Amino acid sequence: MKNSTLYSEFASVCAKFYDLSIDPKKVADFVDSKVKKFKPKKVLFVGGFFAVAKELIKMGYDLTVVDYTDEMVKEAETRLTKTRVFKADLRDLPFENEFDLVLVIGRVFTHMYSDYDLARAFQSVSKALKPSGLLLFDNYESLKIQNTKYFNGEIKVKGKNIEITRKSSTKLLSKQPFIVNWKQIYAVEENGKVSKFKDELKHRAFSRREIKNYLEKNGFEQIDSGDNFDETSFYSIAKKQ
Repeated sequence: MKNSTLYSEFASVCAKFYDLSIDPKKVADFVDSKVKKFKPKKVLFVGGFFAVAKELIKMGYDLTVVDYTDEMVKEAETRLTKTRVFKADLRDLPFENEFDLVLVIGRVFTHMYSDYDLARAFQSVSKALKPSGLLLFDNYESLKIQNTKYFNGEIKVKGKNIEITRKSSTKLLSKQPFIVNWKQIYAVEENGKVSKFKDELKHRAFSRREIKNYLEKNGFEQIDSGDNFDETSFYSIAKKQ
């Protein structure tokens, strides 16, 4: 069994796991229901939910896609051949006053372990947005992250010529900020070939009030918040001040 970072050597497998563990059309419909009334023209899509990005493009959204590793950028370019794709960190986006909406779905903020990194991420998003632009993002919820099968249990997904089983568990590292260590073991059977790999990384979760306070400290006004498309997280919509 190999040890590896999820978004590097096994990027393609992990992207397929995302595709199969969620319903991309359902997630895209959820996002559309929250933002369509604002009529955003140019949208920045941050993170590896490329199947969701594809569905949003079908709906007519003009997307630019960003991820922070070479491997996932290559995966995005393969899947979204007519879409602008950039390699960039959420904390240092290479855009200025360009977008009406930034979408950060897939709980990307979970990797902002310190308040310093969190502030950098919000400030980077603010710089990328036009005046009064919007941010829609989701976060793992501190009350839920250790109480769901997604983080503590076994999930099996199947697709054409592939089956992926993931067993995972969490251990609480700190409450302020709320950080868990997440261990995962993946077993993959693809086209008759079997492989296994494991990964271990920290995840940060937030309370809803905490996120509202962080937004206000970093130049945003929260205008909406609620349950997300899955059981582990919540979404927020905020306007650049």
